[in-house]
Amino acid sequence: MPTTEIVRVNGTQSVKLPDGYQFQGDTVSIRRDGEAVILEPLKPTPWPPGFFDSIRIDDPAFKRTEMEHSVKKPTRGTG
Repeated sequence: MPTTEIVRVNGTQSVKLPDGYQFQGDTVSIRRDGEAVILEPLKPTPWPPGFFDSIRIDDPAFKRTEMEHSVKKPTRGTG
């Protein structure tokens, strides 16, 4: 059975994953099963086609206020 090193840094633990055990991407899910700690890659979940096109907010509570329209953006190169 392969083994690896546990590294302790600032109160946290990391495990060095040797070649053949490394993950693609930046995030994994983590869970316990008894004494075992199981890491699994998270698969990207795309939004369904047309999802954002179908969103309509007609509620007046979501409209911009006059104050939001009057705020001026800062300009570069001043100072």
